[in-house]
Amino acid sequence: MKARHSIPYFRIATTAVLVALTGAIFLLLVGDVVYTDRKSFAEVLGSADFQSALLLSLTTSVITAILAVLVAVPAAYALSRFPFRGIVILDVFVDFLIVLPVLVIGVSLLVFFRMGVDMAVSKYWLVRVLGEGVSALGNAVIYQKAGIVVAQFCCAVSFAVRVMKTTFSTLSPRAEQVAMTLGCTQAQAFWRVALPMARHGIMAAAVLSWSRAFEIFGAVAIVAGAVRRRTEVLPTAIYLEFSIGRIEAALVISLAMTAVAFVILLCLRLFSGGNIFGAGGRT
Repeated sequence: MKARHSIPYFRIATTAVLVALTGAIFLLLVGDVVYTDRKSFAEVLGSADFQSALLLSLTTSVITAILAVLVAVPAAYALSRFPFRGIVILDVFVDFLIVLPVLVIGVSLLVFFRMGVDMAVSKYWLVRVLGEGVSALGNAVIYQKAGIVVAQFCCAVSFAVRVMKTTFSTLSPRAEQVAMTLGCTQAQAFWRVALPMARHGIMAAAVLSWSRAFEIFGAVAIVAGAVRRRTEVLPTAIYLEFSIGRIEAALVISLAMTAVAFVILLCLRLFSGGNIFGAGGRT
């Protein structure tokens, strides 16, 4: 008798959910493409305003991703390897920037830098010095290009810390302990053992930070403004086009952002040979 093969209902069901999800995303993109026309594409992509916003978006988001990883790696390593009483409080504060709306982050940054003006006239010397420093820093950040990076960083760094903490927590500390028994210091064990083992997590943290920084609007608009060819990035460019009723132009910029993100993620996936947001995976 021939063996009966049961129908893989579970496999069919889960695959159907995957196909439905990816199909919905694809239809969203198709809708944007269908709504626009060649004239809008040529007009927007060839404009100096768009090219300036694209260059500024790429530059600031890359800088933000680098800064986020430089901060996230040591911070996450400390959270993972050096527990102490009360560390949960620090862990919660790190997550604050994940759960807070980006508009709240932008407002908080603006208030913080403006607070320096009031502190600078305090009768207390230390408060006055701190206020002058915060005020000077605010002048260099508020409505300046540096403000874009600051706003993006505050919105992205906690994601990088969370990815790196998960990465270090999944790595056994035994290899580092063996390295220290062979003469390495804690710092040398970190650089020579832990860091190379965490390379996939570092890449994931960098990509997640970059993607978060690349798409942030609210905090950037509040801290840096949206001045054409000065502090205008692609998300603020979309807002400006919508605000004057140029929906086609806004959709073209949205599609350009989608294309840039897709190409970068695809290249990184091919370069890494697997899933950049995981430990492996088949290409």
